[in-house]
Amino acid sequence: MGTQSEVKYNRLMEKAEELFISLGYKSVSVEDIAAAAGISKMTIYKHFASKEDLFIEVVLSIMERTYMMIQEEIDKVDGTIEKIDRLMQFNMETSNKFSMAFYKDIMSIPYIIDKLMEEKYRVSRMVFKGIINNGMEKGEIRKVDVDFMAEMLMMLLTGIAERYSKKQFENREEIKKLVENFYDFLKYGLLGGDGVRG
Repeated sequence: MGTQSEVKYNRLMEKAEELFISLGYKSVSVEDIAAAAGISKMTIYKHFASKEDLFIEVVLSIMERTYMMIQEEIDKVDGTIEKIDRLMQFNMETSNKFSMAFYKDIMSIPYIIDKLMEEKYRVSRMVFKGIINNGMEKGEIRKVDVDFMAEMLMMLLTGIAERYSKKQFENREEIKKLVENFYDFLKYGLLGGDGVRG
């Protein structure tokens, strides 16, 4: 069951995540989180120096769980293209769980976006390396330097993130189109396949 302190901490994290996901970072106060979790503000500050620190911990926790789910999902399918398709589908399904306010707030706070991009880089690199290695083993991807290719994909992702971090997306369709175009390029490059026709 856990100690009373562990129970309070878990409730704090659960309620903070719910509020941040639905309302964003800026619209949620420490008081809101304390009230939702049924704890005092002092309990929150016992664990976190600031709301920003709590927010970062919540988002890192979401990313860690998401990475484990991504691995489970791409392990369910065979074939490199199928794995990439499943990765895109999973990312789109997952992104729909978060409010636009949540995304906009992340993108508008440089310190937070830097911290999260560092973790996303690490996790995405592992996912891409796994897909590339699997594709080479199956003969679906030519023999390549896996570390270099994963690094190139990450540079591409990082460039896209930096390019669009200042853009205020108005709706999910804009985000969806960006994600689809990235995965289309990932699967078919500039020369092959039918890909997405825009």
